[in-house]
Amino acid sequence: MIETKKIKEINFSDQVYFIPSYQRGYRWENKQVLELLEDIYEVYTTKQESYCLQPIVVSEIEPNRFEIIDGQQRLTTIYILLTRLKRYTDEKFQLDFQVRTNCIEFFKNLDEGTLDYSNPDFAHISNAYFLINKWFEDKKNLRVDSNIELNMFQTLLEKVEVIWYDVEEHNREELIKIFTRLNSGKIALTNAELIKALFLSKANFGNKNHDTYTSQLDISNKWNQIEYALQDDDFWNFIIPSQNNLETRIDYIFKLIVQNKEYTVKEESDVFRYYYPLYVKSLQTKLFDFVSSNWGDVELYFTIIQDWYTNHSYYHLIGLLIWDGEDVLSLIKKYQESTKKDFLAELFESVKDRFCGFNLETLDYKSNYRNVERILVFFNVMEAYRSKNTRFPFKQLKLREIKWSLEHIHPQNAPEIKQHEYLQWLEDHLTIIKHLNIANEHDGLIREIEGIILKIKETKNIKDFKIQFEELSASILNILTYNENNTKSCGEKSKIAFDKLGEEHHLSNMALLDTRRNSSLGNSAFSVKRKAIIDFELDGVFVPIATRNSFLKYYSDYPKHLDYWTLEDRDDYVSKIQEQINYVKNFKINLNEY
Repeated sequence: MIETKKIKEINFSDQVYFIPSYQRGYRWENKQVLELLEDIYEVYTTKQESYCLQPIVVSEIEPNRFEIIDGQQRLTTIYILLTRLKRYTDEKFQLDFQVRTNCIEFFKNLDEGTLDYSNPDFAHISNAYFLINKWFEDKKNLRVDSNIELNMFQTLLEKVEVIWYDVEEHNREELIKIFTRLNSGKIALTNAELIKALFLSKANFGNKNHDTYTSQLDISNKWNQIEYALQDDDFWNFIIPSQNNLETRIDYIFKLIVQNKEYTVKEESDVFRYYYPLYVKSLQTKLFDFVSSNWGDVELYFTIIQDWYTNHSYYHLIGLLIWDGEDVLSLIKKYQESTKKDFLAELFESVKDRFCGFNLETLDYKSNYRNVERILVFFNVMEAYRSKNTRFPFKQLKLREIKWSLEHIHPQNAPEIKQHEYLQWLEDHLTIIKHLNIANEHDGLIREIEGIILKIKETKNIKDFKIQFEELSASILNILTYNENNTKSCGEKSKIAFDKLGEEHHLSNMALLDTRRNSSLGNSAFSVKRKAIIDFELDGVFVPIATRNSFLKYYSDYPKHLDYWTLEDRDDYVSKIQEQINYVKNFKINLNEY
């Protein structure tokens, strides 16, 4: 069971909080103690309604005796503070440390202000008491508040709360496992765990005439099914924005639900704070309707995003929109308020608004990098969408270990090649030159390349070859660049002037590739890159469908040269992008499908 409790609700003389031996002793330092004091003081001075501390996880081992699984540092500090303020109350809970048999005598002496530094546990507690006492004395000396002790005492009892989590587990080994998980690297209770405890609490079912265990098991099974489905990285990366810091994936469902209630979520714990008062109200009114009033939303939202994921059209259009920043909650609202036919029409309208207003003639790498990237992602997604047999893997766009960039299909200038890449670049391009040397017209260049390769392998100072490499690489690229003799047909399909198509940074010369593959290709000639793309796919590396198709000249109606990226190829490439834009603009729903 989980609930928030005011300090006064856990501060009774007959209540004992047992600190088991598997926990280390009290170790809070000065900074942590002072921060707690200042936080409580701020609650008083700013007249806050309440202040909630982090969870205290317990297991009631017998009536009024609780084993502390997590939170003993906070609880012990509260105990020390109550000891210092004992003049205002006769009530104070008891602490029992399993490893310290003489702790009763120690706390009795502490009540009288006697400090004990005989062991590490007592020393840290004594130090905290000394620090708290000094804090009060300093405040008095500053004359900021003549009644500061009374005010702090009242604030502590009435305004300070803790999240009280009774795990309802009495098996010692299980309690140790829970403690180990919570304290391995100080992993706190996740938002989802706190919410799950609310839904699975026995108190939800009151004295109703049905099997409480069966009800709990049903919710638990459904919860696990949702969490399991969200562990599918393809599903998860389809539905989430590019960046997320959620501790558990089901948190995302709850966050969407709460935000849809127009409840402000500034931090993850706010989601729990939304549900907890509803849980308390359900118990106080004895309606016991917390589960029936709230669990349905969880199943509904999950069913909606699952429907999106399994529907080919929804998957691609929604995945693209979410990647580009569309609010998921607004999509859910549209889905709930529309017929399937109208919802699909709205998706196409949103895609059109975001991606179909660009002037392709002016899109270039230098001045419009982000929009070139967006149009290429759009192009890749629509290629997969219209294939019907392919699903675009949004996971590849969102994995943190993969960074995407724009690759020049035809290379940039050779001088941009790094010196340590000279040897590999020359060896790659030598293979292509030999392949093209059908009439032996490149024999001289081949000998020159082989000669400099040999020298580079033997040298220790690659810098000496900078000028030679620049001259030789320029000659190589000149041969591997197809020079158009007839530009009459160029731009015929895309309606873009051939001088624009010929610019190295123009959209017609850009493709999407992850940065690791991009850097490995460097400023290689088209034919070298083409071979590398084929090798990537053979090795199981993901290459975006439009990137692969461009290097394989799939978009060129009548490719004249597989080893060059010609102006006609660029024209065909851009016209294919325009075709996908026109498809979205002119989309008509097949009524037979809906």
